[in-house]
Amino acid sequence: MRAAEQEGKDLVVLVADGHQEQTVATLLTRRQPSLGIRQISIDIDSDIRPHPNRDPGVFHGAGSFLADLAGLYQHALVLIDAEWGVFSAAEIEEKIQDDLNRSGWKGRSAVVVIDPELEIWVWSTSPHVPSLFGTDWETIKNLGYQTGHWQEGETKPSRPKELLVEVLRRTKTKYSAALYRQLAEKVSLRGCQDDSFRRFREILQGWFPA
Repeated sequence: MRAAEQEGKDLVVLVADGHQEQTVATLLTRRQPSLGIRQISIDIDSDIRPHPNRDPGVFHGAGSFLADLAGLYQHALVLIDAEWGVFSAAEIEEKIQDDLNRSGWKGRSAVVVIDPELEIWVWSTSPHVPSLFGTDWETIKNLGYQTGHWQEGETKPSRPKELLVEVLRRTKTKYSAALYRQLAEKVSLRGCQDDSFRRFREILQGWFPA
């Protein structure tokens, strides 16, 4: 077993922006039992790192960004939205994972591509979601149908960020990274059935079983 796997800190997470940073920080520090993982040590100021060049920076430079940390951590997790570029989610994941493998992280790293973007995690079935916005699910869905951001019969909006922004505008709720922290604190994780969130949770459970 490598020295990093024996003695390194538990986890470093590379994210694309402050919204992802707040979401992941909250999940990993306050929702470990709900994620089904053991307690892990996370310093949100040093172990969760937003890339200064956001999604393109993560896509093109995750390996170089994390290379110097390969001897300090057991595992590395990379989050990126699929929405920003022209590549498919599978292509984005493969490119970044290959980059990580060449940078000392082979066998102890993973990539979560959120398709289309982080806001898809917001739209779970939890009653806490509309209550944070001062509205209800019927109003949100009707707004989604009217704006074309949510197709009738679908369980998730097709344009999750645009719908979130529109709901916040209608309810006069401030759009901020702190809002993502509140959502991550309160929303039932069982209600989030998005594929990328399930992958996020399953990766962590594999590395840090309860």
